Amino acid sequence: MRLILFVVALALAAPVFADSHNANVADAWLVVVKDGHDEEFEKAFTDHLKHRKRKGDSRAWKTYSPLLGDDLNHYVIRYCCVSYAEMDEYRAWSEKAKMNDHWNENVDPHVASYRHYFYELDVENNNWPEDDPGYTMFGVTQWKVKPGRGGPTSASKKMLSDHAKDGGWPRSWAWSDRVGGKGNVLTIVSPYMNYADMEGPEGGFFGFLAGRVGEEEAGKMLSDFSENFHGSSYTVYRLIEDMSMKE
Repeated sequence: MRLILFVVALALAAPVFADSHNANVADAWLVVVKDGHDEEFEKAFTDHLKHRKRKGDSRAWKTYSPLLGDDLNHYVIRYCCVSYAEMDEYRAWSEKAKMNDHWNENVDPHVASYRHYFYELDVENNNWPEDDPGYTMFGVTQWKVKPGRGGPTSASKKMLSDHAKDGGWPRSWAWSDRVGGKGNVLTIVSPYMNYADMEGPEGGFFGFLAGRVGEEEAGKMLSDFSENFHGSSYTVYRLIEDMSMKE
């Protein structure tokens, strides 16, 4: 079964909004495609995006596919970012333009099930360029937050982010928190131009942090951060231009 993530602005390529701290919400739909309907879904979905553009959709949806991990049979389709108030405006446009009718008539016959989440970007602790230099790949790490560890998670995240900013860590990144579903999930995304860009600095983030606070303190900081979670997962997504809308 092919798993399709229909994501409005999952933090794959989430810009930091300097003039609107409220525009930090991602509206995420997870769509499971029926067995044997892959080609039909992709064609119907692409036609649906063209239909949205003709109707004046204000959002340029982007589509991604995973390159690494245990689950390679899904896409991510996203737009970023909006405020909760803007979601009301967009929903009003969608209803007036009968977007759901077009989706239900053309795309839904190829879909097995849906899930729905919000993602809230951490604007204060993120470090993302305002202008996209042409990123094509995105490393995504997700952690399952232990119950009652929201406060310590936020404190550790801010501490690590402050060190990365102050010390000039040569990467961009975007944190986000999932709203909805089972348990709290923290996500961080790092963009890459290509495979070679994934290599990163020698020693990794631990080496960078140890250069600032010493190995013992760096180990403690990363251990304190890890103690907030049950576990983590990592994958890399590639932008699919042919299944994306132009700005």
